[in-house]
Amino acid sequence: MTTLPDTPVTATASDPRASAAQTIRLVAAREITTRAKTKSFVVSTALLMIVIVAGAIIINLFSGGDDVEKVAVVGQPTAVTESIVSVGEASGTTIATEPADTVEQARDRVVSGDVKAALVPGETPGSYVIITKDSLEPALEGPIRTAVSQANLSAALAERGVDATTLPTVDISVSQTEPDNPDEGQRLLIAMVGVVLLVTAIMMGGTMVAVGVVEEKTSRVVELLLATIKPLHLLWGKIIGIGVVALGQVVLLGATALIAGTATGILTLPGAAIGMFAAVIAWFLLGFLFFSSLYAATGAIVSRQEELNSSSAPLTFLAVAVLYSGIFGVQAMDSTLIEVLSWIPPFSAALMPMRIATGDTDAVQIIVTFGLMGAACAAATWIAARIYQRSILRTGSRIGWGEVLKLAR
Repeated sequence: MTTLPDTPVTATASDPRASAAQTIRLVAAREITTRAKTKSFVVSTALLMIVIVAGAIIINLFSGGDDVEKVAVVGQPTAVTESIVSVGEASGTTIATEPADTVEQARDRVVSGDVKAALVPGETPGSYVIITKDSLEPALEGPIRTAVSQANLSAALAERGVDATTLPTVDISVSQTEPDNPDEGQRLLIAMVGVVLLVTAIMMGGTMVAVGVVEEKTSRVVELLLATIKPLHLLWGKIIGIGVVALGQVVLLGATALIAGTATGILTLPGAAIGMFAAVIAWFLLGFLFFSSLYAATGAIVSRQEELNSSSAPLTFLAVAVLYSGIFGVQAMDSTLIEVLSWIPPFSAALMPMRIATGDTDAVQIIVTFGLMGAACAAATWIAARIYQRSILRTGSRIGWGEVLKLAR
């Protein structure tokens, strides 16, 4: 049950000289101190921080960095082993060669899994055998075959009096139509985490707004509050106060993720990470304002806690749809569906940070979609304010959606 506001809130709000900003600030401060000190909020935040740190450690352990493919060699000259390593490096495969005394020893190491493959002499001079436990990946087989062929070619040329090092080499360069974006994956990871945190904040913070409204309505506390505070001041103070709590939680969890990611090596570009984190926060504010204001309206149209789930179901479905658009859209950010959804509020709050991370958008779209989302927030708060003012003091059965639409006009 919601507690009565402190005396300073009532006294200041009842003062004719008190400004709207002061009233909203006092209501917001009351919400912050009330919500942030609850045991459930503190425990849930601590658990989420532990999950983030543990997840970063687990990802780092199982990612293992660059995999090293081990190859045992028997009776091969140094030129062959060095060539295997250099060719593998040129093709993007890290290979380490390890000498073995006999073919049987090399075979045993392959069977036990100590090495991925073994290169041993064949039955006839100049022939070779690659021993593997199962099928050999082309990324490893190619460097081995290339290294052996180069060594044999050099040996054959030497027998004919030709020094292979004096032969002309072929110069091949690579020209990319789209330059590499090395930090794209890290920025996209931050954007994805931001989407999850946004929906989490909407579910938790939006529900807190709605529950707070219902508690004050059912306990008749709102009647006492509205005797000295205007309905809009109470609504805005509640949204801002709970919004600050939710934003503080997101910043704390985001900072935890950045620190854990940097410490474990998952994030190696803190500059890009911080910039992307700032973009996520900007869109988070709009997304939370949109949903929290509408959640406040749903709380105002019911008279009992039991009715809140059904009244807020459309908003919950919309929040889940926003989450799914980000989860499934990450694999096709340049698809027509995702491009269209990124223009539509509130989907843009989740998709635009991700498109910014992948570079699939431009400054014009960012500015326009941000403006559209801002306009959607203004419309949502206007509708919520009208519904809240006209239904907060009504008791009895839940107000139907048909009547709600009439109240919003």
